[in-house]
Amino acid sequence: MVQKIESFIVKSLVGLIGALCLIFAVTISGSAQSDNAQLSGFVKDANGAVLPGAKVVIKNQDKEFGRSAVTSQEGYYVISSLPPGLYTISAEHSGFKRFLLADKKLDPSIAASVDITLETGQVSESVSVTAATSDVQLETATLGKLITREEIERTEVNGRNPIFLALLKPGVSGNNIAQNSFGLTTGGFNINGSRSVNNTIFFDGTVAIRTRSNDTFSVGTADLDATQEVQILTANYNAEYGRSSGGQIRIITKSGAKAFHATAYEYVRNNAFNANSWGRKTATTNRDCKLFPADQQCAPSPFRYNQYGYNVSGPVILPFTHLNRGRRKLFWFWSQEWVKQKTSTLTTLRVPTEKMRQGDFSGLSFERNS
Repeated sequence: MVQKIESFIVKSLVGLIGALCLIFAVTISGSAQSDNAQLSGFVKDANGAVLPGAKVVIKNQDKEFGRSAVTSQEGYYVISSLPPGLYTISAEHSGFKRFLLADKKLDPSIAASVDITLETGQVSESVSVTAATSDVQLETATLGKLITREEIERTEVNGRNPIFLALLKPGVSGNNIAQNSFGLTTGGFNINGSRSVNNTIFFDGTVAIRTRSNDTFSVGTADLDATQEVQILTANYNAEYGRSSGGQIRIITKSGAKAFHATAYEYVRNNAFNANSWGRKTATTNRDCKLFPADQQCAPSPFRYNQYGYNVSGPVILPFTHLNRGRRKLFWFWSQEWVKQKTSTLTTLRVPTEKMRQGDFSGLSFERNS
């Protein structure tokens, strides 16, 4: 009786964990649905005749995730709801060699087309092809730029806010480029001459701009190390985006992979690394700072800036080995970042002299316009 109760409890826990994982997976896939890609194309033989019934399989190279489709009577296939990333595409049909295309990159919200030509031979034979580093998108006339993960990792961004990567796209300008960009600002961008309030920012397909924000704040900011890609659409984008008459800044966050990864970092700025400013030098009480080093104006203004965080990722592993066998298709990614800043400002003002306070303004000079 005790063994039956224990078995029932174990099965219940397994069912509960499976249900929670399923709900979590559906929630994640649903939230990023609008940033998924689509792959389509024709499968033909060497003479250009279409091949119905050919099986096309696409598999993500970072995860054990894949989808498949069978070509129609017209030799056409469509595979949708594909998260952006690098994929391997294979196709096979009886009487033909197996086709294999590696390193095919799918961009968020952009449909890709791959036409496949199969050569006569045995299925056990294969023809391998490597995708081009840059593909020409013929399916849409959208004017935009995709900033990849490699570009994000190699680009220095003041404040490490991925929103400001939009400045890499021609036609995008901002009025606070030199300022720290770690806050909840939407950037104040003018995209192709549009007003900044007409732009929209998306995080994984979800609108990040608060309603009637007047371009002051967004819902939140993304960690640069947690950003997979940034897509900037400036004009002629499809009606499915909608919502705004300006530009679109779409941020896609990272997801986990089949291996565990963890990183930690800290970026430091300190007045010990800075030179004194011209304004502080001119405001020194004692002109010779070498003789009077204690004068507070002889040194740079106090400044402390610490931006630090971490991120960890990996696959979801269930507590029982037989449940994990060949089923690592659920992944997780966790990231946190903090910013601490201490600074001081120096303001110089002109005040009335003692004579001016007594009503004598003879020492005050006026310039007359001719």
